[in-house]
Order: sequence, then C-alpha cells, then structure tokens
Amino acid sequence: MPPYSEKNDLDKEETREEAQASGGATPGGETGSGGGRQEQEGAEEERDPYKRYFAGEERRSTGGKAAQRMLKVLKPFILSVRKQILKFGEDWIFLFLLGMFMATISFTLDVIISKFQRANLWVYDTLENYRYLQYFSWVLYHVILTMVSAGVAKYISPQAAGSGIPELKVTLRGVVLDEFFTFRTFVAKLIGVICTLAAGSTIFLGKVGPFVHMATILATLLGKVMVKFAGTKENKGRKYEMLIAGAAVGVACCFVAPVGGVLFSVETTATHFAVRNYWRGFFAATCAALMFRVLAVVNNEHETVAVLFTTNWKVEFPFDLPEFLSFAILGVVCGCLCCVYLFCHRNLTIFMTNHKKISKFMADNKILFAGFVALVLASVTFPHGVGQYIGSRLTMKEHLETFFDNRTWGSDEQMLGNSTRQPPAPTYNANWLQWTHMRLSSLEMLTFFIILKFFMLLLATTMVVPAGYFLPVFVYGAGLGRLYGEIMAKIFPEGIISEGIHIKITPSGYALAGAAAYSGAVTHTISTAVLVFELTGQMSHILPVLIAVLVANVISQRSQPSFFDGIVIVKKLPYLPKLTVGKSGAHDIYAEDFMVTDLKYLAKDLKYKDIRSLLKNTELKQFPLVDSTESKVLLGSIKCKNLAKLLSEQLSSERRLRYILEQAKQPKEALAEQENSSCSNTHDSEEAHPPERQPLNGEDNIHIENEEAKMVPEGRPSKSNKQKRFRCYTMDGEEVFDTMTTREVEDWEYAQLQEILRLDECVIDPAPFRLVEKETLYECYDLFNLLGLRIAYVTSTGRLVGVVALKELKAAVESCVKGTPVRGSSAKLDDLSQNITLMENQGAKDN
Repeated sequence: MPPYSEKNDLDKEETREEAQASGGATPGGETGSGGGRQEQEGAEEERDPYKRYFAGEERRSTGGKAAQRMLKVLKPFILSVRKQILKFGEDWIFLFLLGMFMATISFTLDVIISKFQRANLWVYDTLENYRYLQYFSWVLYHVILTMVSAGVAKYISPQAAGSGIPELKVTLRGVVLDEFFTFRTFVAKLIGVICTLAAGSTIFLGKVGPFVHMATILATLLGKVMVKFAGTKENKGRKYEMLIAGAAVGVACCFVAPVGGVLFSVETTATHFAVRNYWRGFFAATCAALMFRVLAVVNNEHETVAVLFTTNWKVEFPFDLPEFLSFAILGVVCGCLCCVYLFCHRNLTIFMTNHKKISKFMADNKILFAGFVALVLASVTFPHGVGQYIGSRLTMKEHLETFFDNRTWGSDEQMLGNSTRQPPAPTYNANWLQWTHMRLSSLEMLTFFIILKFFMLLLATTMVVPAGYFLPVFVYGAGLGRLYGEIMAKIFPEGIISEGIHIKITPSGYALAGAAAYSGAVTHTISTAVLVFELTGQMSHILPVLIAVLVANVISQRSQPSFFDGIVIVKKLPYLPKLTVGKSGAHDIYAEDFMVTDLKYLAKDLKYKDIRSLLKNTELKQFPLVDSTESKVLLGSIKCKNLAKLLSEQLSSERRLRYILEQAKQPKEALAEQENSSCSNTHDSEEAHPPERQPLNGEDNIHIENEEAKMVPEGRPSKSNKQKRFRCYTMDGEEVFDTMTTREVEDWEYAQLQEILRLDECVIDPAPFRLVEKETLYECYDLFNLLGLRIAYVTSTGRLVGVVALKELKAAVESCVKGTPVRGSSAKLDDLSQNITLMENQGAKDN
C-alpha cells in the first residue's frame, strides 16, 4: 500500500539521520562519522571559518566542478589576503569603506535632487503664460514629493521618520530601539530624504540628521560583515565605536567638513566621549570628505578639490576691534530668537501630541497631513506670489551661497537696478539678484524672509517625514546674520573708523557668524564655528564667530533644552537631561536624598509563594537578592524572567507527573518486599495468586476493562472513549497516568509553593552596580551616562538601603536645574531647621 510504504521510507530516512547524528550505524548499513571526528571537524571550522564554505562547494553537483577547482586554486590566495588584512587591522578597512560608501551616496543624492529641482523650474518657466497652470505645477510637485516621503515613513519603516539624532542619543546610552539599524530603515530613509530635499527651500528641511542615521545603519551592517570576515564575535563596545564613527561620517558627507563633522557628532550624540574613538571618527570623516570632493572634480563641478562655499574677501582681517561688540550683539539676537523658536516648537509638538483629536488624526492620516502642510507651504512660496519676496526659486545651497556673497546688497543693487516687477529667472551665476525687487529693498526682503521662514519651519517640523532640522536653522541663521550685516553696513557706510583707518563692513562675515551662532544655539553646540570655517575656507573671522557662538549658547542653554533634547522630552525617551555646569548645589545632593527606600527584594530564605506574590504585585524587571530579611546584605540581582522560569518549573506538569510516578513506585516496592517474604515462608508459591495491584492516589479503577478505551496522549482523543477520565503520558520509558483530581492538583501546587527557593537553579547577576549613600548627584549622573545604567542599588557598608533608577535620577537632575528642592533633601532641611529652632529655644530657657 503506497501510504504505508511512503511512511516506512520516511521512518527509515529519519532513523538514518538520527543514527548519523549520534554516530551509530543506520538500518541500511551506513555508519556515522563518530562523535570524536565531529568534534574535531567543529574545532577545525572554528579555526577556519571558510572550511564549511569550501566543503559545501565540494559537495555540489558535477556541473559546478569548474567553480570548485577555481575556488580550490583561489583558496590559498583568499586566505592569505584575509590574513594580511587582519594583520593590518580590519578597523582601517571598515572605516575606509564606510567613508567611501557614504560619500558616494551623498554625492549621488545631491545630483538626483538637483535634477529634480531643475526639472521643476523648467516646467514652471515653460508655463510662463499660464499663471494657474504654473501654480498647479508648483503645488503638485511639492505635495506629491512630501506625501511620498510620508508614505515611505509609514509603510516601509516608521523608524525612518524624523531626524534620527534623538533616537541615536538614546541608543548610544544603552537603550535598544527595534528596527532602528536595519537595511529596511536605511532604504526608507534614503527614499524619504530624496523626496524631502527635492522639495527644496519650500519645505525647508535638511539632510544632516538622516545622513547621520543612515551612516550609523551602514556602520552597523558593515560591522556585522567585518565580524564574520574576521571570525570574531560582536560586542557592545565595538558597536558603540562603529556608531560614533558613523555619526561623524554622516555630518562630514553633508558639509564636506571632517573636523567639524567629528566635533558636531560628538556634541550632539554623546554625553561622554572616549579619546580612543577620535581617530576612528577623523579617519572615516576624512575619507568621506575627500571622496566627496574628488567626485565633484570628476563630475566637472569644480576644477580642483575646493571648499563647498568659496569666498573672496579682499583683506586679511575684514573687521576691526570695535566690531567684536557688534558680533556679541549678534550672538544675543541669535540666542534670544533661538529661545523663542525652541519654546514654540516644543510646546506646539506637545500640544499636538496631547490633544486627543489632533493626535488621533495625525496617527491615522500622516500622509494626508503631510500633503496639507506641503500645500500651505507651496502656496506661500509660489514664485509669482509671496515667494517672490523671499527668494523661493533658490535652493537651500543657493541661499547659503547668496548669504556668503562678498557684495554689499544695499549699495550694489542701487547701481544695478531691476526693471522687472518679478524677480529674474535664476542664471546660476548671479543668484544674489533674486534678492533685488522693484517694490522692496534687499533689507525688506531679508526681513520678510526671516519672519516668514520662522513660522514655515515650525509648520514643517510637525510632519512625520524623513528629514533633518540642522540645515534649515543653519540657513536661517545665515539669513539673520546677513540682515544684521546689511543693517550695519547701512548705519556705517564708510565702515567703522579705528586708528584713522576705514574698514568697510563685510555683511557676509556677519552671515557666517549668524549661521554658526543660531544653529549652535538651537543644537547647544560650539563646533558649528568650526563647520563654517571648513565650509568657506575663511579663517579670518575665527574670534568674531566664536564670540557670537558662545554668547548665543550661554543664553540658549540657560533658558531652553536643545532641539534634539526637546524631541526626546516630547517622545518620552529614556534619556537624562543635561546637568547645567556651574550648579554647585548638585554637590550637596546625595544618593540618599532621591533614592527609593520602599524596596521589593528577594531573600535566600524566601519560599516559592513569595516569588509568585512578587511577580503578581510588581512590574519590576529585576529584584535585588539579599542574604536575609534581617541583615539585607546585597548578594546580587535576579531578573523577573528568570524568576518566572524558576516558578514555572516548580509548578510544571512534568514535575507533577514525576511526583505521580514516584508515588506509584512506592506501593510496588512495598509489594515486592511482601512477595519475597511470602515466598520464603510458603512452599507452594507457584499456586499462590499475586496480590491485587495497589491503586494510584487511592483510585480503585486504574485498569479499564474495555480494551478500546485505552488512554491516549492529550490532544489525540480516542474515538471510542470520548469521555475519558485519565490522561496517559510517557516519561523515562514508562507510561504515567495523570490521575489527580482538581483538588489534588491544588494541594500539590500548594505544597510546592511552601518549599524554600532553590537559587542554585536560577541565573543570578552576582555584581549589580552599586552606589553608596553619600554618592553626589554629579557622580551618579556621570556613572549612569558612562555605563548606560538603568538602575543601581544603594548600599551602606554592604547593606541594601535603597535603589536609584533612571526615573529618580532624571527627576533629581531636573529639580537641581530648576532650583527646586530634591525629594528627600527638603525633608532633611525641615528637620534641620526644626532642630535649630529647638536648640535656640532651649538656649533661651537656659539663659
């Protein structure tokens, strides 16, 4: 019969595989390789990770013999190259490849975006005589691109939405985010950024954050490949180093600035930075920047390797000493305006998140909302509408080129003139002409640009699309500085006179300082000063730019959290806020002031019922282990999942069946002893009838008379016995009948829960991180950030007295920054004041 023959063949195949796995002989006479030989081959494969690959190639069909021979010939060469690479250092290869790949992606993306933007302007100019069609094409272009970007973030990978830097900060602190470093997220981020940036200055979003995210994803994927290539194991420390290098490469690819890229990535992503990682960041960022500039030369965009924004300032020091005060005032303006922007952005985001109707609409209609925002922004920037007053035909890069232009618009535009009522079409040789108009002066257009872009950027940041937020504030700061410089040039047309020398005002220098100061204030970074120097190659304004950046940062850091910290706050990500430097009160706050004293802990003498009660009544992920409830000496910590596993094993059905089996064996042993004694005393043992079989657990009917009603395992009911009373299991080669009633099961479980906890069967962390009572807030803050801690136990001479989690430390830091009393310290102060009052009263009585 075919079914039976097929079944027999399958049984033979399974038996053969089992025999081969165990090293024995198969039914067909085949013999396994033997356990010792398998262990030897396994050890060889560990030493040589390519052994299994080449062995697999040799077992292929005859059609691949040529490939096998080729691999055999090339195998020594491959292994020798691998050996030399590992001898040289795989880190260098990894960092070089990371820089090359990201620079190529960045340059290709810029070329694609440029073609998109040129095509949009070509269609717009072709429809010159059809104003409504021009408006339709302009709006449709931006709406479609924005909706595609939002759709990618919704359907391909939700982790691709936003900048990525806030999530990266949390990741570097030890919190793992699902699918944040996957290839799927990389693809979604790349497609979304292309669509977002192709919308140009209308949507007014950038690419720094997404490129940092994509670089870290690529670093993670390359790291896995290098780990397999080197035959080593992946560890957390190496992954951290790869992410740091990836963040530096991401910034360097955007601005072609290796030094500023490394410093900016460190400031925005890490609270503590290991000096040993500096060379990794600089090497990878330098490779990326060099590759980007070489590709520009190959593509005939530059004649030689040059900076991104060239300047032609005519004097070596185009400013004088009195202008330092003017740059400081610019820093004040940037800092104050930055605080207003950060306050508005954070509260707008919180309002949209907490408002039930708005948040529900945003969750269900992200693509529709993005299209609506794009419609509003495109209507505002329509070149023959309001957009003619803000240079809407220019891209963000062209905006920077015009702001860093060496001309003084207030005087040069008067000599040039403009006879048309609309801004001229871009010539790509004199883009600064977009800031000339018959109706408005350049100062009025810049003012309009500053006011309008402030609200446009706030609106654009509400969309859930892959986009960066650094480049828009950088361009906005450059425009703010340019406006300030043009005003200074108008107030002092002959320049500021110092020691009888006339030095004219250079508005582009103020644009340089404004870009660095405003973007640095928004992100709470100082490295933006280095970025602008690498972007322009102009080092003459080092001191003025640093003054403006420092002044703006002082105002911003004292008033508002940074843009990325604001997103962390809104998303409620587990991250510690900055502990403001100079807060001496943090040295007077100790761990005992904000620790939790109401502890849930485990003792060695606890019973299983106590474990079940703890797991039911608490939501903690781990518990501290002490020697006893009296001394509370900390021995270690146990995770909840290990406790749950221990409890489930204690109450498992397998353990209960073993108990039944042991109970069934005891009467049999007693019966055997009774038979032996009766045989020795009775001569006619052959005629003696065996005694009746003792029932299990007092049951009288173990054997079932009906032969067709034999018990089968649970889940496979017998057709002739639908109402079975027992279940039969096979354990250790013996059949065990589960004859326990519900009441007996409950009694058995109750007895099991009364047993003392067996800790030798549980995984214990013998060295959880500990703090002492007098550990200051500064020390706790540094330790949590350095080690990526989520929880630490507080001990006093080894005795467990409290616990500090990330939540308590965060609340203490926020209270310290705001100047409010820390929970626990206020009670101590009250007690101290009461003691002082009592002492004073007692002294008055004595007198």
